[in-house]
Amino acid sequence: MRSKPYWLVGLALAAMVGCNASPGRLAVVGGHAVTVEQLNAFVTAQAGRAAAEVTPDLTGALFGRLLEEEVLLAASPSPGDHDLSPAARTARARDLMASLCPPPPRPTEAQVDAYLAAHPELTGGADRIKLRQLVLPDQATARAARERIRAGEDFVALSRELSRAPNAADGGLLGWVDRGQLPPEFEAVVAGLAPGDVSEPVPSNAGWHVFQVMERHAAGDRPDAAIRERVRARLAAGTAEAAQKACLAGLAARVGVQVNCAGAAFPCRDPFEGTP
Repeated sequence: MRSKPYWLVGLALAAMVGCNASPGRLAVVGGHAVTVEQLNAFVTAQAGRAAAEVTPDLTGALFGRLLEEEVLLAASPSPGDHDLSPAARTARARDLMASLCPPPPRPTEAQVDAYLAAHPELTGGADRIKLRQLVLPDQATARAARERIRAGEDFVALSRELSRAPNAADGGLLGWVDRGQLPPEFEAVVAGLAPGDVSEPVPSNAGWHVFQVMERHAAGDRPDAAIRERVRARLAAGTAEAAQKACLAGLAARVGVQVNCAGAAFPCRDPFEGTP
């Protein structure tokens, strides 16, 4: 079926004014009628163009927002709020939302931990080590270099002096490596090392490698503060939306809402129906 042109929505809204039982009435919220004219004015103010130029779906969404605004005004402790201008009513509704439906408390550290445990991809989900290496020409040179490091000599200085690694001048830094990314023979010599420890020399086609573990993060370690804050914001947004919907539904039940969708030319529904 072809959808109706947008201008027909405007005509249909106007035609609803002639309904027999309740002319022009789309809903009653807390004893106050919500009329077609009011919806048209609200749509124009929110969309920035005439109601006849707005899609039916957008009109339906804005109808839901208008009803939410009306519920907040009906629940207001100030009886004169319904007499405000349209712009002032919208501003007042925002203030009432903040006071009548405040956001829930920030997610706790335990809630953040639980979310991260369920989403290991956010933290890597595996043991990670930060490594640097020397690449040396033979086993004897590698063993001697290892002993010099263990005796307290500077790793970076030895790298510049002895190593054949491509980045020897920069200290041989390999960076963060997840468990399983290294060749098995390298994995075996670094697996049990603590930060600061130096591996036994291990051969490869490039020479003899000596690794030093700079840092280690075990799976499940707390990620950095930036990741935790992003998770906290994500959880807060989700809980705030759910809490807001539940609060508005409670206010709607308290003040009373009746929606008349008969003959509506846009997706018309009670936005509070079915909300727990």
